[in-house]
Amino acid sequence: MSRPFIRGQVAIDSMRDNGFLSAAHALAELIDNSIQAGADRVELITFENRSERNGGARSTKRIEKIGVFDNGKGMDSETLHLALEFGASLNRDNPVGIGKFGMGLPNSSISQCKHVDVWSWTNPGKYMYTYLDIDEIKDGVLETIPEPVYRDIPEEILSAIDKPMPESGTFVLWSKIDRCQWKTGKSIFKHTQDVVGRMYRYFLEDEKVTIRFKSTELLDNLFIVDSEHRFLPNDPMYLMRDTSLPALPDEFEGEAMFEYVEGCCYSFPVSDENGNSHQVEIKGSVLKRSVLDKIRSTTNGQIGSTDWGKHAAKNYGLSIVRSRRELSLAPEFINPPGAKERGRWYGIELSFTPALDNIFGVTNNKQHVVNLKMMKASEDFEREGFDSEHEYRSDLLANNDPKLRIYEVVQHIKEVEKKLINRIETYNFKGNKGDVDEDGAGYSGVINSVTSIIKEKDEDRDYVNPTEELSFTREELEDHLREKGISKPEELAATVLKYKLKVLIEFLPMATSAFFDVSTKKGLTLLQININHAFFKRVIDKIPESEREALVVSLAGWARMERETSSDKRRLQLEMARKDWGQLLEDYLDDD
Repeated sequence: MSRPFIRGQVAIDSMRDNGFLSAAHALAELIDNSIQAGADRVELITFENRSERNGGARSTKRIEKIGVFDNGKGMDSETLHLALEFGASLNRDNPVGIGKFGMGLPNSSISQCKHVDVWSWTNPGKYMYTYLDIDEIKDGVLETIPEPVYRDIPEEILSAIDKPMPESGTFVLWSKIDRCQWKTGKSIFKHTQDVVGRMYRYFLEDEKVTIRFKSTELLDNLFIVDSEHRFLPNDPMYLMRDTSLPALPDEFEGEAMFEYVEGCCYSFPVSDENGNSHQVEIKGSVLKRSVLDKIRSTTNGQIGSTDWGKHAAKNYGLSIVRSRRELSLAPEFINPPGAKERGRWYGIELSFTPALDNIFGVTNNKQHVVNLKMMKASEDFEREGFDSEHEYRSDLLANNDPKLRIYEVVQHIKEVEKKLINRIETYNFKGNKGDVDEDGAGYSGVINSVTSIIKEKDEDRDYVNPTEELSFTREELEDHLREKGISKPEELAATVLKYKLKVLIEFLPMATSAFFDVSTKKGLTLLQININHAFFKRVIDKIPESEREALVVSLAGWARMERETSSDKRRLQLEMARKDWGQLLEDYLDDD
């Protein structure tokens, strides 16, 4: 009796767990295909529909479908038939292209959804179509890839695509989406803009391709575009201009934030498994001193708390680039004294061609480089059972082991980083606009960052457990804030109402042993943190900005718990626990 190597009905669920880090990385595989097909126009489109909740009192938009459209060269019937086959690729022997593995379209799609439709055309208006459906595969209904047939793109979907339609192109549409962690178009863009901008920064900078995001809503049986954005380059080296980085202050607007450092650019040959040499490049950049001085003049805290510092923190790590497309950002390679507070202010990029995929260990989802690790032969030889480093290296050479090349690459990376660290060790990252004043105003950077995080979390949480809506008038809110001892009540009231904030955070001196106080009125929760408390002085005030933000977010989580409590008795218990904990902290940490 013949037996298949793989039973599709059983294996398909395992194949869905294919290691994609997020929907952004899965969508990037489709964008790869578009660029490989010569597209200069790519559109990422979310298709949303409103559904009622809470007895019909409220409705919310949720994603039904996600599509990627391009104007590349398109596929003929035979190529389209291959496109949904796992492992089929016409780019496998391309030494420079960003594709190769033949897993992108089916692999990425099933990681996020259970149904994928594909239309492709090489002549205007003649759309070839096929599809893949997980449920049909599991039920045994679909055992082979359907032969492509001519089928128009549905009018309700076509309404979201700019006209005129290109003479050739491809449109991939996901539906029955069950694994995408983001539920709205707004959330999709928020979480993809940095990743996509960084992955394709070189293509975007050269204007070889334009990648746009569209959010659409179903109205009168047509999906109508309600918001549109262009993906901007996101350069972790900060050498490009006109990127997603917020505009630098004053005369530096439009300038690059970093610069190359002398001796921080290497180009050297690395041989593949067949002994053929290919160039590998490593380059380093660092914050310009003139820009540093200007940023310091804008804040009285650490410059990491500024918009530019927060942007740089998201790009912390070694940028690993293959054929001008970033594979991953590896933070483990950036390790200066002070870690993230300093490491965000310099960048290192490693670039190579697909010919070295086996040496670096590039995975088929193009997210990991598994052979590239922080390692030294001088530290590894004993662990590997050798008496000397020379003996160990000789064995690696005799076995054509990729580790031998990786040791050389890592050595050059650390040489570059050492020079960059030498530069930033001469920098002062403390703002000079003024010292933190007594009313806690110097922590505005933390407050702004945490408020943004909480607003997003509250929106998601309200979907599950709705709380009272904000119902203050401007005058009522100003009076309320004034009563709570908050400075600049007019300014804060305007901010709360403009952005519909449900949580307001304040650092201020309080005449109490409580570390923080929580009060809720008319839909607004006020979280006040006591800067006179021992925990603030001994811990909060001394830790790095990112850790400070994490602690304040945790306190906001407590505040949310109090706000959700409907029982007066339970609320009183939480209030007493908060006060008792504050007193204990004060007793344990007070030096007196």
